[in-house]
Amino acid sequence: MSAAKRRRQRHPSPSASTVLSKTKIAVPRMLPKKCCLLGLQKLTLALDHNHEALARLVSCLLNSSPNLKDLEIMDPFDIRYSGHLAAEFWEKHITADCIQNHLSVVTFYMRESLFGGYPRIGLCQFLVMNARALKRMSIKYHRSLYKTEHVATVLEAVQSELRLWPRASPDVQLELSEIDCIPSI
Repeated sequence: MSAAKRRRQRHPSPSASTVLSKTKIAVPRMLPKKCCLLGLQKLTLALDHNHEALARLVSCLLNSSPNLKDLEIMDPFDIRYSGHLAAEFWEKHITADCIQNHLSVVTFYMRESLFGGYPRIGLCQFLVMNARALKRMSIKYHRSLYKTEHVATVLEAVQSELRLWPRASPDVQLELSEIDCIPSI
């Protein structure tokens, strides 16, 4: 085993959410104009988007990516659930042109707690309610996390909730599906 690996085991590095929570510098709403991510069309993030500090970072990236068409958000392997951010949080922080005019495909990969509370999917709800070009919203959850007899009841409740959401795009397809494993980055 290398010396660096032994040091990491003795002193594990803090998670991004821990570091951002302790920082005194505010995450800007948007990057400066000269730093905008104009060419970015696909963004894949592996982070807890319900952690407020990380959610502000996600908001900044979305606000700074006016041509974004495809967004993937994956729960990280070592997620430590911090809370639930409802759609109202995202309404205050995202003013992105891409959300209204370009974002067409969104995929969420959930490791745990998708069904623990509907606010867990507040960003999903915000995007469905505001993304006019959205064609498909996929929420994929890891199948081994739920007991078979419990899944059918919970899935029906979640699907009923999804049907109630107002939609900015009349053509959007909302998909809820189980997967064997969450892809790695």
